[in-house]
Amino acid sequence: MPQNHDARPFRIGTHSGSFHADDALGVAILHQLHPLASVSRTRDAEVWQTCDALVDVGGVYEVESHRFDHHQKGFSERRANGTPYAGAGLVWKTYGKDYVASCMPALSAIQREAVAADVDAKLIQFADAVDSGIDVPGPNAFGLAGIVSSFNAPWVATDSNEDQRFLDASRLAGTVLRNLVLSICAEQLAATLVERAIQEANGKGGRILLLDTPRVPYDRYVCELAPDALFVVYPSASGKQYQVRVIPEVLGQFKARADLPAGWAGLQDEELSAVTGVADAVFCHNGRFIAGAKTREGAWALAEKAVAAYLPESGIQA
Repeated sequence: MPQNHDARPFRIGTHSGSFHADDALGVAILHQLHPLASVSRTRDAEVWQTCDALVDVGGVYEVESHRFDHHQKGFSERRANGTPYAGAGLVWKTYGKDYVASCMPALSAIQREAVAADVDAKLIQFADAVDSGIDVPGPNAFGLAGIVSSFNAPWVATDSNEDQRFLDASRLAGTVLRNLVLSICAEQLAATLVERAIQEANGKGGRILLLDTPRVPYDRYVCELAPDALFVVYPSASGKQYQVRVIPEVLGQFKARADLPAGWAGLQDEELSAVTGVADAVFCHNGRFIAGAKTREGAWALAEKAVAAYLPESGIQA
């Protein structure tokens, strides 16, 4: 990531006047890496020379000197899909993996690279496209580029503090970016946990997956990677019980590969315990897609009995 070796704070330079999503995001990316950085919005080339990094201004694209402009004659940087790079994309191309690491240090280098690429595909490239004169589907006011643009003062505004308006817009863009990065990082970590659970399940027949972390979004990975799995056991968000949940036949649809037994539907506590033989059973939803027990062992026992009811040949005792 860019460094300065003086005692003074890192200095980020960008242009004054009207601003757009690409410069707002570019500055936000650098601010994440340098939280104490100052921002100079100017057209004064002498001021630019004092800056540690320039975004969307200066007429130079040079990673070594942290110059990220795309307006100069001869600039031709393009993504593989043909979308031109602008200020945000050039900064992200260089420092995206560092940004991801600052948000989620636990990710591996491969995961950081995957997250950075996904963020570019889902957000950064669209800011660059708008700044390059490319139409992006959807109403302008609804997209990030339009929202950032709305921070520019209209001609009737009595408040014309452009620098403050830019900082507000950049903070908003940075919040959107950070939330997206964290969301995609969470998907990467979830994939790792689910893949590990699938490997462990395959050693035990492959029908039940155990996740010891609450609220892990598992459906996508289980549907893709565990075709034989029927139920997932995991702790509830409250931490007061473990739950057994069905796995959908098709991601996003309600129909399950296997429902919980019909005789459990709507039962709670002692009634469910009597039917299942699981002493700490708590409930089974009337829709037969989720049940719970007070302990992991109890939930696992419910899942085993559900497998036995659905697949008598499994050899598990119901």
